[in-house]
Amino acid sequence: MIRSISFGQETVSKKIEKSYGLTNSGELHLNNKYGDVIINGWDRSSVRLTIDVEVTHKKKENAKDLLDRIDVTTKVTKDLVDLTTEIHQGSSGFFARYFSKVNPFDLDKSNIKINYTIYLPNNAEMNITNKFGDVIISDWQGKLKTNIEHGDFWINDDLTNAHINITFGKLNAKTITYGNITIKNGELDLEGSKQLQLTSSGTTMEIGAISSLEIESSKDEINIDEVKSIHGDLDFTKIHINTLGEEIDIKTKVADFWVSAITKPDSKIYIDQESSEFNISISGQSLIFNATLEQGLLRIPKSFTDIHTDIINNSRKIRKINATYGKGPYGEFVLTGLKGVIILKEN
Repeated sequence: MIRSISFGQETVSKKIEKSYGLTNSGELHLNNKYGDVIINGWDRSSVRLTIDVEVTHKKKENAKDLLDRIDVTTKVTKDLVDLTTEIHQGSSGFFARYFSKVNPFDLDKSNIKINYTIYLPNNAEMNITNKFGDVIISDWQGKLKTNIEHGDFWINDDLTNAHINITFGKLNAKTITYGNITIKNGELDLEGSKQLQLTSSGTTMEIGAISSLEIESSKDEINIDEVKSIHGDLDFTKIHINTLGEEIDIKTKVADFWVSAITKPDSKIYIDQESSEFNISISGQSLIFNATLEQGLLRIPKSFTDIHTDIINNSRKIRKINATYGKGPYGEFVLTGLKGVIILKEN
């Protein structure tokens, strides 16, 4: 045990070191809180971990009492290493009373640090839960599942398969070939994905190139450089796509949706919107256009041909608009909506 003193606070610490056999076909599970987790891959059939524990309190005996209660429970089989940080509580004493009253977030910020450094085989699977701390992964390419709260997450290498849940934190990642990301009240910076399922709320995002995106979004701000196809629901979300490949199938409510360019001439676009604003560049497209709108504003280029408008319900201002754009072969643009503003433009 190491002891230090600063600004009237007593700090005590200890180091826990463990090693276990594990191959690339095995799994590592970790459940931690109140600290950072640094994970590195290596070319060995083993797991090595170092846990640095630090406790601060104005009274040395109280700090030492809590330090002694912190341990790591391990369950080890041939193909699994399971680690859980434990903070044991006694039946009496200062910290037993303290734990029963304190907010866990306050405890993290002022009293406890439990930091992990882990080395494991490059392609072993991982399931990581960490609360009130950051997670950093480097030189590792296995299958990943994480649940992170009140902490940031860095993935410094491309991954093939990842299932990520993060709340009140920022995710920084390279390419995730097949990804499932749930993020709330955070930030996302992702270079790219082949197939991404994204569930989000209250989040700011910068995304590179995606082949297929399935999205459920609420109150987000999203910038996407390139996406081939996008499907899903957007509520109170702002999204800007620099380049769309070929398909949109989206339902929106009070959303802003901008597309700067579409590369496939005969794209497929299906929009069901309520009180939303769409601004889409259709230059270079050939489209059969069909819209059913209740109230709202629609603006289309003068180069649309064969335009037909039918009033379905005059009192509710429901109308149908059919038109053609371009010379073919034709794609499809189907629009239904209540109120809102739809602007189709040429560059």
